[in-house]
Amino acid sequence: MIKRPKIAIVGAGGNVGAAVAQWAVLKELGELVLIDIKPGPAEGRALDLSQCGPWQGFNTKYTATDKIEAMAGADVVVMTAGVPRKPGQSREELIGINAGIVRDICKSVKQHAPDAVLIVVSNPLDAMVFVAKQVTGFPRERVIGSAGVLDSARFRTYLSMATGVSVEDIQAFVLGAHTDKDMVPVVSNAMIGNVPVTKFLSAEKLQEVVDNTKKGGATLTGLIGTSAWLAPGAGTCLMVEAIVRDQGRVLPCSVELQGEFGITGAFLGVPVKLGARGAEAVYEIELSAAEKEAFGKAVAANTELMTIARGFLG
Repeated sequence: MIKRPKIAIVGAGGNVGAAVAQWAVLKELGELVLIDIKPGPAEGRALDLSQCGPWQGFNTKYTATDKIEAMAGADVVVMTAGVPRKPGQSREELIGINAGIVRDICKSVKQHAPDAVLIVVSNPLDAMVFVAKQVTGFPRERVIGSAGVLDSARFRTYLSMATGVSVEDIQAFVLGAHTDKDMVPVVSNAMIGNVPVTKFLSAEKLQEVVDNTKKGGATLTGLIGTSAWLAPGAGTCLMVEAIVRDQGRVLPCSVELQGEFGITGAFLGVPVKLGARGAEAVYEIELSAAEKEAFGKAVAANTELMTIARGFLG
């Protein structure tokens, strides 16, 4: 029998986990294991997806359970478990709640899926990637945070809205921390059809796009009443696809820096090559003086969050 990639989604009963599963099913990426602390929601998500099959024409094998050991042998583990951010709540305020959840799940990942690539989606993202790396002891290429793909999608969307140009022709990354104040939309390298974005928009309009990008998560939380899930799920699924299909995609993801950008030990969003081994390479890009300063502030913020999160590792 030909082995299909095994993809375990922890927290699959929640909106983000269910969205990752939905996009993965549409792309037919492999066998899905939907895990949630409450078996009912996991089974319900699986059944709901199954009933899409007759119209969408896909046949995907599912396992839905509250048993964490069902991830055994997974090629990729996606961790979406945790409490979602509430309106007015900062990601930093989530540390005390979600660090313990992530810690315990990562112990199970280490035990049951020791060869998996772990993709962390739980917030506060960069701090949770730190927790996951410390608990699993995995090499950095196998502990990756899904944040830059989401923030960059928002950046590209707002650029498209401001210029009236197709989002497919816009190339733009958001680096740094996955927080409203410390993410770094990289305007200096943003291109539209290989033309610098500064040819399309004034400095004032570009600043408006940057501001909208930074508050993108808070905007949706205020409108919906909880965190977004469709775009986070789509971005995370893109990472899963790049890994299980060994595509070598260059995407902005949160990893531990080991000298890149002159930084060691911080966990921040940077351009990485995603393939079968996970984050197979980290690429440095030129930043403007203002962007370098903002990136430095993101490092300081990450260091502070890691200090807080370290208290929950025991």
